Amino acid sequence: MTSKAAIASGAAKRWRALALALCALAVLFAAASAQSAASQLYARDRDAAALTVTDELGRTVRLSQPIRRIVSLAPNLTETVFAIGAGDLLVGDTDYCDYPAEATKKTRIGGPVNPSLEKIASLRPDLVLATRAINRLATVESLEQLGISVYVTDPRTVDEVLTSTDKLGRLLGAEEQSAALTASLRGRLQQLQERLAGTEPRSVFFITWVDPLISVGRNTFLADALHLAGARSVIETPQDWPQVNLEQVVSAQPEYLIFSSDDPDQIHRQMAELRGRPGWLGLEALRRNQIVILSEAFSRPAPRLIDTIEQLARALHADRFSSAQPATPPAARLSVSPALSVAAGVL
Repeated sequence: MTSKAAIASGAAKRWRALALALCALAVLFAAASAQSAASQLYARDRDAAALTVTDELGRTVRLSQPIRRIVSLAPNLTETVFAIGAGDLLVGDTDYCDYPAEATKKTRIGGPVNPSLEKIASLRPDLVLATRAINRLATVESLEQLGISVYVTDPRTVDEVLTSTDKLGRLLGAEEQSAALTASLRGRLQQLQERLAGTEPRSVFFITWVDPLISVGRNTFLADALHLAGARSVIETPQDWPQVNLEQVVSAQPEYLIFSSDDPDQIHRQMAELRGRPGWLGLEALRRNQIVILSEAFSRPAPRLIDTIEQLARALHADRFSSAQPATPPAARLSVSPALSVAAGVL
């Protein structure tokens, strides 16, 4: 081989080596790019698996999706979760959550006002449900500091109770069940309003607590529930849970006294005791024994509220209901301890 040929041959070998090296680099670069793209895609997928929502207090809440583990901090929320068919997601609830019966089998995390944060955290919830009416803002903030998402509800009307039920259904992947349930309940309310059309509202005094004497204000779901049942509260105040002067009630002379309790015997004993107190016999409704005792479900912003609205309407406007109509479902007569009836809203 001539020197020129040898040089050409060496140059060719060097170019082939360089080309192979470049090809190898290209393969490595492509692999690295693919890995980077996969990482970015994973990050996007991870972000896509998170949902940012606004709760009923206007707070921004970031939720992992899908939600598989829930803790409830209030009996009405526990009821609602079961009512929309998502009870299997519930891993913990309060000592007062006793409806439906399955709720009592969940891990107890304490009371609504002072739940055990440690126990809640140990359950590894994707979401904690709270309500402004009986849970504390301090509890919500402490849970969020632990990295736990908290969604707070705050229904102020019966329609908002149903809207809140719909929202929870969407959050928990139970849209169809919640939509069907709320549509049915709205239909029953519409039928009730048609039946009560033209009736004069009965004046009532809703007693949340006796000592001290506490009722409900006009901006609450309870006041709205009374209205939908054909009643008018004699207490008109912007406070949610106003402490009332007995003389004020006597002056208003309500036609009926309304209680919400699952222990009617206890209410009757209480009424007998009140008849011996100064001032109480000034209430004509007490003297005439015009007292309506509803299920404790009336005091819960949950789907069973509609059952008790129907119950109250029947009690106040019996002439508008034929004896041929079926009675309110038995479920309406089951609920929780009256200890929660006066829990003040603190959120």
